[in-house]
Amino acid sequence: MFSWSHSKQTLKIVFVLIGISVSIGFIPSLFANPDQFDGDIYYIDTVGQNRPRPPQRPHPDLHVPSVPVKQDVTAFSNWPTDKTAYPYLQTTINFVEGHLSFKAFLSDSSEVSYSTRGEHIRYSKCFGDLCIIVSQKNLLGVSNSSTEWEKGHIFGEERYQVAMGHKAALVASDRKLYLYNSYTNHWETISLEQESLSAFANLYDKVTIITTRRIVVIDLPTEMQYEQNLLLRRISQFEMRDGFINFYAGSKLWMFRHQTEAFEEVDLTD
Repeated sequence: MFSWSHSKQTLKIVFVLIGISVSIGFIPSLFANPDQFDGDIYYIDTVGQNRPRPPQRPHPDLHVPSVPVKQDVTAFSNWPTDKTAYPYLQTTINFVEGHLSFKAFLSDSSEVSYSTRGEHIRYSKCFGDLCIIVSQKNLLGVSNSSTEWEKGHIFGEERYQVAMGHKAALVASDRKLYLYNSYTNHWETISLEQESLSAFANLYDKVTIITTRRIVVIDLPTEMQYEQNLLLRRISQFEMRDGFINFYAGSKLWMFRHQTEAFEEVDLTD
């Protein structure tokens, strides 16, 4: 006959065996991945497959921009090191964008308007003594010496880099450089023939443009241009001063003197 004491003993043995089994299954999980909750949080849908899953956190090493970056007009940055000590530059002109128009306010309190009807504005900025606008079919510039917005035409250009100076601004495409001169209120076009833009700088009435093949120095009031072939050398750094501009290419230095308006070649190994 099956006794109650025998049943109790049997139940104890069963419970002990169950406890040992649970412990043996739980112990490996403690050592399998001790840091599993220190990283990303994982979500398990225990209700249904149609519930929207929470957004996963991106990997910290990956940069995911929140909005698309517009690539057709960008700010240009010099490849050679610019050692120029620029003074504090105060913007003395600004503009207001109205309905299908831009109105510039000059330092003498006069106003110069431009109608943008039929144009898509891609870039606009004021700096120093000038303002420029880039649309899908025109370049526009105005300065404190202007009586109207000066228009420069562009043909089939899609991408631009823009650099602003105190007295001049540069709009560069893959094929041409468009320089706005605030002294003359004029756009100058410089073609790029098997070369690319490396640097642009403007200090007072002088502009420096460095390409992969040459140096161009422009006197803004007279619009005179002076060039120096780089002879397959590469400019590593440059510096604009009140009386001269230095261009360093390894052991060679090209100095442009304002007084003589000419380049002088100096060998730094002597």
